[in-house]
Amino acid sequence: MNARTLLFTALIWSQFVIACSTPNASAASLKTVSNDYAPFYSQDMHLNGVVYQLATEALHQSGYQTDHDFYPFVRATALTRNGLADGIIGLWYRQEREQWASYSEPLLSVNIVLLKRKDSDIHFKSLAELAPYRIGIGRGYANPEAFKQASLKTEAGSSDAENLKKLFLGRVDLVLISEDVAQHLIALGPTEYRHAFTVVGQPLSVELFHFGVSKQRQDHLKIVEQFNLALNEMKHSGRVNDILRLHGFEDNSYWLQEFKRKGLK
Repeated sequence: MNARTLLFTALIWSQFVIACSTPNASAASLKTVSNDYAPFYSQDMHLNGVVYQLATEALHQSGYQTDHDFYPFVRATALTRNGLADGIIGLWYRQEREQWASYSEPLLSVNIVLLKRKDSDIHFKSLAELAPYRIGIGRGYANPEAFKQASLKTEAGSSDAENLKKLFLGRVDLVLISEDVAQHLIALGPTEYRHAFTVVGQPLSVELFHFGVSKQRQDHLKIVEQFNLALNEMKHSGRVNDILRLHGFEDNSYWLQEFKRKGLK
């Protein structure tokens, strides 16, 4: 056996040993998806935003590598429901979604409000009083239950930015939107937006972001369990607080209550 053959044999053997001693990468790899929902998660934000960073760090700490893509929300949920994605970042809880997703512990809270133009005289005490008005909503979004039950006139837009533009132009009378999203879009939008809008009434709901794992995966419960353990470790180590501060969400109501409950802050 010549030197070249010996070298080749040694190389093949070393690769075999590495392959046998290294866990299958695909077994610990997850395909994750989300919509683009700044300021919570977006490909245009630092580290893809606070909810994205919380979720992916918890997954990485659980031993999973992630490959993430951003899609419109309807497509992101369809991919997860059909098992073409392993999990979706930023899923709000709805009972019907339990048919196809297992939910992690919460990642962040968000207030859902109605936004109007400041020159509008719309006021209400009950949602029924809003029957005459056109209300912009996000296509495929999970709206507050009370809002759904009120059966108001709605017009679905492809994004919150589109709905805000419609509101500014008077094509809708109100927009159902996350308060943080509204503030973000107003800050980044045309200068005319700065003093054009205001919240009307109290928040209609407080929603919680979760990581949702596709039930098409046989190990969906294991992934959620590992995710929750990692998130809990991050909470107690101070890492969650570091991430919240990095993105300007240190005063998020869910985490303030959670830290107080655990005596961590």
